[in-house]
Amino acid sequence: MTHLFSEEEWIDYIDGRIDDEARDRIEAHIIGCLSCWEFYERMATATRALTACGAGLRAAFALQDRRLNAGMRAVFAKINEAEAVKRERPLRAIQQRLDALAEVMAPMCGSQTAIKALRAAAQVSPARSLESVTEDNWTSFLSSLKTIAAVMCGETGALLVWERGQS
Repeated sequence: MTHLFSEEEWIDYIDGRIDDEARDRIEAHIIGCLSCWEFYERMATATRALTACGAGLRAAFALQDRRLNAGMRAVFAKINEAEAVKRERPLRAIQQRLDALAEVMAPMCGSQTAIKALRAAAQVSPARSLESVTEDNWTSFLSSLKTIAAVMCGETGALLVWERGQS
């Protein structure tokens, strides 16, 4: 039952959330339209009953402070856990790439020397430490490592390191 109004306007009018102009238009119409007046009365009565029942139920099922606090802690813990997983994925990927570079270099210069080369490359790159190597500074780190590998393992070894670091 809308006549001159949309369903949204009816709902807003019944809930008291309508602008003055639209309210005046609806009220002018329902004064002269019996079917709209009856519709409004039924909807307003139902809305008042639902509001009263809802208030009663909210009071009856209100959470105690300690249960609410425990629930909020659980929600925040889940959020923090999800964020930690997001942060760990790139770190694990970088660590896998670093491990792969160490594996490539180890046969050419030994595993301890390969790790030292990785650390030295990180120190002269924007990362400044192996633990701070990220996707953002990876290319700079890899370029430094290639230079170091060229001295330690020759040009062929350096190209191998560069290629492995690109994948």
